[in-house]
Amino acid sequence: MIIKVQNIADCVKLIVAKTGNKLSIGTPLGIGKPNPLVNAVWQLAKNDSSLRLELFTALSLQVPKGKSLLERRFLEPFTDRLFPNYPDLDYIDDLKCNTVPKNMKVTEFYMQSGKMLHSKTAQMSYTSSNYTHAMRDMLDKGMNVLMQMVAVKQTENGPIYSLSCNTDLTLDMDPICQRKQIKRPLVVAMVNPYLPFMGGKAQVDESFFDIVLDDESLYFEPFMTPRASVNTTDYSIGLLTSSLIKDEGTLQVGIGSLGDALIYCTKLRHAHNQDYLDLIDKAQIKTKFFDVIKSVGSLSVFKKGLYAASEMFVEGFAHLFDAGILKRKVYGDAQIQQLLNQGIFTETIPENIIEILLQHEVIDEVLTKRQFKRLQYLGILKAGLSLVKGKIKDQTGKKYSTNLTKYKNIQAIQSRCLGEKLKQGVLLHGGFFLGSGWFYQWLRDLSDKNRAMFQMTSVGQVNELYGNEALDRVQRIKARFINTCMKVDVLGAAASDTLDNNQVVSGVGGQYNFVAMAHALEDSRSILMLRSTHQGKNGLESNIVWKYTYCTIPRHLRDIVVTEYGIADLRGQSDEECIKRMICIADSQFQQELRQTAIRYNKLGSHWQIPKQFTNNFAENLNTTFNQFRKQGYFPHYPFGSDFTEIELHLVKALTYLKSNTKTTMAKIKLLAKAYFNKADEETMKPYLQRMNLLKTETREEKISNKLLGYALLKTL
Repeated sequence: MIIKVQNIADCVKLIVAKTGNKLSIGTPLGIGKPNPLVNAVWQLAKNDSSLRLELFTALSLQVPKGKSLLERRFLEPFTDRLFPNYPDLDYIDDLKCNTVPKNMKVTEFYMQSGKMLHSKTAQMSYTSSNYTHAMRDMLDKGMNVLMQMVAVKQTENGPIYSLSCNTDLTLDMDPICQRKQIKRPLVVAMVNPYLPFMGGKAQVDESFFDIVLDDESLYFEPFMTPRASVNTTDYSIGLLTSSLIKDEGTLQVGIGSLGDALIYCTKLRHAHNQDYLDLIDKAQIKTKFFDVIKSVGSLSVFKKGLYAASEMFVEGFAHLFDAGILKRKVYGDAQIQQLLNQGIFTETIPENIIEILLQHEVIDEVLTKRQFKRLQYLGILKAGLSLVKGKIKDQTGKKYSTNLTKYKNIQAIQSRCLGEKLKQGVLLHGGFFLGSGWFYQWLRDLSDKNRAMFQMTSVGQVNELYGNEALDRVQRIKARFINTCMKVDVLGAAASDTLDNNQVVSGVGGQYNFVAMAHALEDSRSILMLRSTHQGKNGLESNIVWKYTYCTIPRHLRDIVVTEYGIADLRGQSDEECIKRMICIADSQFQQELRQTAIRYNKLGSHWQIPKQFTNNFAENLNTTFNQFRKQGYFPHYPFGSDFTEIELHLVKALTYLKSNTKTTMAKIKLLAKAYFNKADEETMKPYLQRMNLLKTETREEKISNKLLGYALLKTL
């Protein structure tokens, strides 16, 4: 029986009373965590060493806090505005500072990218699990409580609840418990009406929960990710990748600036196709990669549109929907979906639909009750019909025989009983969502009709083919599963989550699943987006390497890799051909070293030379090309708007300049010397220094920061 409480202290007491002094709590990744409740349990265990607490979770989000005075002065007003009442998770600081008490433990299977690299506690307790195995692993470890934040909608019959942003693992729990024949964990919900209410499988009966905590004082706006800027490298990768997406296909894409770049370029391809084609030509993309674009992708508009099957419902899909690209609906019936794929009929129901279904053996010659309900659910038969003693009965009382061996009976049904359009169409299946404040508001503003087309479901459904393979195969046609990675070796093995010293940057998540699924599905591809270089301790380093000690994606699952310099189609290719193609999309500063290494180890013939068109893969050449495009109004720094004010945007440039020019103590001293001898106009600098509370300086640190910032603004304004 469900217990409803309105006080967090009472809720915690109930949890402990029902589970004892050993709490193994699972809570969703991302924004579905009930932060106040998690904090209350965490503090209870910190104050009571007799209580054993293990917390299983992932993607623990924290409001950013600056380290230096300049970072803090910039971030504090911004975060106060963006996160007015967000309660940070107490355990994050304990993890970062390695101060988690001995009676407590936090186990994560996916960490906020790069945030826990220096936490011994987090690195030691990290568990590497495929996203689809995470709930299984949590239950195997003895999880006895699941705590989740939920959305609510008030109705005449009382409140109804939604798992909202996190159906991913929660919906996998009961089937796993049933298969393993283990006790179901105590399920505790904390109500937060700020969460967007999602229907479909996300909407659950209150009996799904054992305890519901509803306390108005605990309501808060969910964590919002600031909309990112997109640089030249990202746009080049996005432009190339957008040419690999097929109309009438399926799309999966992740969060971040690379994802934003891809979405922007995909919109450009659809809404301004001639401009897009001109850009493709000027960037010499079609010339260099004609064969792979022709075989894998397309440069045309999206006439039939895309469907999304993505573990993460990123806000890019909202932009694709608004642009008329995300418009290919799929239906929960494999046979009907197959006929749609073949073009036998469309969403508009044809007058001879019963004949078509008979011809393709979708229905029997005598319509059964099960088939009647199936056709009515899909909208093929009208909603007001009923089946009475083997006959279809309409609202006027007229009856129609279901014996379809006689053509007159078929004609009668087709003339009087058909619907107009298919129903229950879905544009997106997703496991969780996370995004900006704009995105959450977009979800809240969806009409009921449109919201029904965005279906949140279990990660087991989205990330796998198992269990419902026949349906998944006909829904996920021409799929392009697009992810990012950190490094790729010349044979196509990719590292996406861990450094070569085994320190975990983020986690495997669902990347392996999507790569494997791309190989399992007909006419589907895995695309890994990779920035060709990064700034390391010793300067610029290549992300295309001869070998790497760790891989997320093994080389036998190699497929397509895209850098800012091009596309490498590796599927089914020999090692020699893979090496050639990877060298051609590497930064030219590192190409010869890779070539010579390959020759040394007998993986490449010494006669092979890098084709001339790939010997100018330099960042300055790329910047020159894209700066010309920007002058024409393309590729804005913030393609989907910014959460910063105009003054803050200028400050971001200045602070970025300082960061790149003060990496060492000596570099900082040299820049400070320049700053003291270069005086900026006070009136020009005033609003920026005022925003940073540096107009009046008292401490030595404030005086130095004032000088450095003034000089950086002088260089960047």
